[in-house]
Amino acid sequence: MDRNQLLAFYYTITLGSTGHAADKVGVTGSTISKLLKSLEKEVGHQILTKKGKYLVLTDKGKIFFDTAKNILDEYDLSLRRMQRLSDRMEGAFTLSLPSFISSLWFMEAVTPLLKDTPELSFAIKTLKEAPDFTAGEVDIDIRNANPLFLKKDEIIAQYLTTYNLGLYASQAYIEAKGMPQNAHELEGHTLITFTDEGLFPHIYESQPIKCKQHLIIDCPLSVAHAVENGLGIGPLLLPVVHQSPHPLVPVLPNQLKQTLQIYYTYPATLKHNQIIQELYNYLRSLPEDFLKGRTHLMAKRPQPFNLSPDL
Repeated sequence: MDRNQLLAFYYTITLGSTGHAADKVGVTGSTISKLLKSLEKEVGHQILTKKGKYLVLTDKGKIFFDTAKNILDEYDLSLRRMQRLSDRMEGAFTLSLPSFISSLWFMEAVTPLLKDTPELSFAIKTLKEAPDFTAGEVDIDIRNANPLFLKKDEIIAQYLTTYNLGLYASQAYIEAKGMPQNAHELEGHTLITFTDEGLFPHIYESQPIKCKQHLIIDCPLSVAHAVENGLGIGPLLLPVVHQSPHPLVPVLPNQLKQTLQIYYTYPATLKHNQIIQELYNYLRSLPEDFLKGRTHLMAKRPQPFNLSPDL
């Protein structure tokens, strides 16, 4: 059994005909038919049958189709893994991060890098939870991480930056609604939060504060706009507060605040991949405030790393 047989079988079913399968694989229709016949002979079972003018799966074929798909998926995954282990830039990298980071700075940060190094390709995913690196579908993840996750032998975690969050409101909101003196008094206010489980992003609070009105926005810049517009009290990063065009007032600064350690993580199997390490170095070379949001111009643009043929 070879890959061409499996491709002929897979595309005949998924694309609906041997003609479409031939176009996909780049061979003639008669070649596809020969591959299908040789495949049935090799597995020793009829896996296709005619229904009108179409080939469809038999009951045994349905079982084998799942197996064929898994084999092809594993084949492609193995190729991607081998490419990523190379010291040269071959193929694309997949990076994941939560939306509260991607909306703050990531896309703006990598824009000059991607423009200057067209050899570099990324598939970028926004995930609420840390990925499972064992599946091989994500190469790099950037987020605050559970300490137990960071201690896993198969994970390499490199510190990137620290987020310090506090609660803020607009001056107009405080003048209209009053300043809460303790956490209990927040119940009478409008809270603008990332989830309904707590005040701060991606931190579970066993007893979330109840309030008369909740605005749930899973985007830090949108939370900032809502706070600036006087809609309520919400968690903000200090650089976002400092750059706000409106005066913002800290709320319970000595009682309610949160620190998030942000890490650049990847599987230990990729520890010798130079591109992954160079990307980390590039991000670490950015100004600290840039990595914390709402900085639209870098104080000093870092030099992109060199993807020369010698890498």
